[in-house]
Amino acid sequence: MGKISVIEFERQFKALYRPLCLFAMRYLERMEDAEDMVQQAFADVWEKNAEGAAILNLKAYLYQAVRNRSLTLLQQSPELESADALPDREDPTADEDILRAERDARLWQAIDNLPTERRRIFLLSKRDGLKYQEIADELHISIKTVENQMSKALKSLREYHP
Repeated sequence: MGKISVIEFERQFKALYRPLCLFAMRYLERMEDAEDMVQQAFADVWEKNAEGAAILNLKAYLYQAVRNRSLTLLQQSPELESADALPDREDPTADEDILRAERDARLWQAIDNLPTERRRIFLLSKRDGLKYQEIADELHISIKTVENQMSKALKSLREYHP
């Protein structure tokens, strides 16, 4: 890949930002740290691009950069007692890890696209682990409404193909 245009860079950023953040979260505990790693990787790409350096496979480069930055942050973290505390992984950039991060990003995109109340009900159930009755009580709605909204949310998520 030669020099990247601003439009192509923005397109790649939009396509890869969330999957890369989810990938970084496999190493890091805080989303803020993951986002910092991803943003810095993109900044480095832009800097290399400005210098005229060619990156042959941008996606692979970014995943490797995020992995390396995440591992460096872990090594510098005072909470770790030794390098043995690093994740025991053979090849964290293996296709399955990348595909999992991309799949998770598509799922979150689909969740983000749900209507506001449906998304709220879905997240209370799946993310927060509330039972339907607890959701109904918290939102002051009927349990039947919760059931209907969950059914519609699950149907939308099954049919979502970006």
